Amino acid sequence: MDYFKYCPWDGYRFSDNDVQCFICRRPKYQLTSYIQEEQEQKKWEKILYEKQPYDDNYIDETFLQSVQKQDNSTNGPDYKQLISKTSDLIFAINCVVFYLLSYFLMLHDIINTQLQLYFWLTIAITCLIMYSVVKKMKTQEILSNFKSIGIYISILLLFAPVMQTVNQTYADNTIYVLTSVAILIYIFLKDYDYEKDFTELDVSSWASLVFSSLLASRLHNELQVFLMIFASNLLFIFVPILQRSIKQKYNSVFRLINLISTIGLGLSLLFFSYFLALLFFGCVFFITFVSPLQIIWLYQYKNTIRGPWDLPNVKQYD
Repeated sequence: MDYFKYCPWDGYRFSDNDVQCFICRRPKYQLTSYIQEEQEQKKWEKILYEKQPYDDNYIDETFLQSVQKQDNSTNGPDYKQLISKTSDLIFAINCVVFYLLSYFLMLHDIINTQLQLYFWLTIAITCLIMYSVVKKMKTQEILSNFKSIGIYISILLLFAPVMQTVNQTYADNTIYVLTSVAILIYIFLKDYDYEKDFTELDVSSWASLVFSSLLASRLHNELQVFLMIFASNLLFIFVPILQRSIKQKYNSVFRLINLISTIGLGLSLLFFSYFLALLFFGCVFFITFVSPLQIIWLYQYKNTIRGPWDLPNVKQYD
């Protein structure tokens, strides 16, 4: 059996033959019996300023009593906040619908290709000016951005013939199925919280490049292919950067733009199909108003355990 080598009360060093302390005359305890005796004498307390006869990993019987299941029936998410958070998803859907609508107009030659070229160049210049104003860029930085856009347009014009023929061997049904899958990947994997760095393309950005190249192979000439690839990069790569900048500083302006674009796209779809317009407005209504109610209802079934490891919630007073 293991005994103390020193007396716990006065520090006397025991020899092998000692049965008690030479100074205080207390008996030579065994380690286990001494710890048990001390624990019986003193109950464990949740304090750090006093030494206690317990191990550091000791778990008291009051531990399970302090663990409580949080009541989620009353402390659920706020309905108005959930509605405001759906604006990013609605804006992403608006960009996809706007892109597909432009593709339909090009595919059936409803609007002249040159007019669409001027339209997309005007949108690109407008977005760049808005981004420069929000970021408060200097004149030299703005000119550098226009120079970069010019180089980018030149590269796209060179690769437009390649993008037109790269997927021509596939059937139309295959192209449209792959496009639908890529669009779903873009919508579901998009970074709506703006946690990723825009200097690197994420999965959703690559998905947008995939479905734009697939759709571009169905068009009639190289200029249309160039416009589809250019519009894809503008709507799905640059516009989210502009969206993030506007939302951080002018959130009300972003909500107004989102509302106007949603109404405008819905009315535009009425000229082509009443069913598509109703489906679009129905999806927007469901995402904006119905899905937050479902999240609040499901929140009551969320198992949240609060215990001694949680930091206290300190109330702030003015």
